[in-house]
Amino acid sequence: MNEEQQLTEAQSLELITQMINKAKCDYEETGIGALLWGSLVAFCAIITFFNSHWRIRVLEYIWFLTLFALIPQIIISVRAAKKKRYRTYDDDAMGGIWISFGVALFLMSIYTSIYQEPHSGALFLLMYGIPTFATGYINHFKPMIVGGVICWLFAALSFFIQPTQYIMLLTAAAALSAWFIPGLILRRRYKKAIQENV
Repeated sequence: MNEEQQLTEAQSLELITQMINKAKCDYEETGIGALLWGSLVAFCAIITFFNSHWRIRVLEYIWFLTLFALIPQIIISVRAAKKKRYRTYDDDAMGGIWISFGVALFLMSIYTSIYQEPHSGALFLLMYGIPTFATGYINHFKPMIVGGVICWLFAALSFFIQPTQYIMLLTAAAALSAWFIPGLILRRRYKKAIQENV
């Protein structure tokens, strides 16, 4: 007779449940990245809108703050990766989506600065919706799905907005809807999960 103890069906289910719960705790998103980008993009968009009236030369470079924000984002990502005990397929998919988004955004920024596209804000809103929706869809997180759809609706609406500097107000609203508000929700969930696991 085999010396190893056989698990009953109930014990097997309990073990699987415990493993899933541990994986959920390990996967928990802190929300800091979403808060960072949501607040930064909204801030830059609002400053850009007001600067269309103020005409302060130094404020024309406000979007360079997004380059400086890459430093804390990299630190956040590295720390999160160190805390994880394993990588999932979803982690790899999310990484690919956001890296593709970053490269496309960078190239689109160069294009719009060279050709002075009047409705370039609509293109950026369109782009913002893609990784946001995909993130929400992959993680079954409705606030980001809704945020991505809002970005697309604002992109469609922005084609009809004149003068075009008002598109910056839609960009600020989109950033708050797509990233800042979901970031607040994720942060609250993360803190709750930490308290429950202590």
